[in-house]
Amino acid sequence: MSNTDPTITAQIETFTQQIVAAVEAAVAQRIQAALAGAFGVPQKRGPGRPPKQAVAHVAPVAAPKPARKKQICPVPGCKNVAAPIFGMVCKNHKNVAKSKIKKYREQRREGNVTQATGAKPAAGKKVKKATPKVARARKLQGQYLGALKSLTGADRAKVKAVAKDKGVADAVKLALSMKKA
Repeated sequence: MSNTDPTITAQIETFTQQIVAAVEAAVAQRIQAALAGAFGVPQKRGPGRPPKQAVAHVAPVAAPKPARKKQICPVPGCKNVAAPIFGMVCKNHKNVAKSKIKKYREQRREGNVTQATGAKPAAGKKVKKATPKVARARKLQGQYLGALKSLTGADRAKVKAVAKDKGVADAVKLALSMKKA
């Protein structure tokens, strides 16, 4: 028969139970990792650096990188892809002077040259500036339409009748007075 203190025996038993529980948890975690790796399920990660002895390492699945926009040669009319090895021009224009390339880029930025054809962009219709009379009429028409939006059916009909008989300016005044009331 041994002469051991009962408190020491109790402490040893609790310590061994803690060790057994820790070992069981580690074994269960390794089994889960192995099964997850076998079925291709990514392993859940906690904070910090992963342990070195990972049993079933699953390669991380990287998201596809967005496609980079290819830079086109700056020479007007050229549709080839530019490459850094040639100074960001295509191989056909690698011997063109850098000063010319710089001018081509400036022209393209200013919008004087289109990239695809090398021609100047087609001039659109010239917009004539409205005369003061036309500008006032447009402004009044906008006020009229805005005032009509806020009115209900019967009031709207009255305002339209005034616009037809007396003019848009009087209709706008009437509509604004109805809106306030």
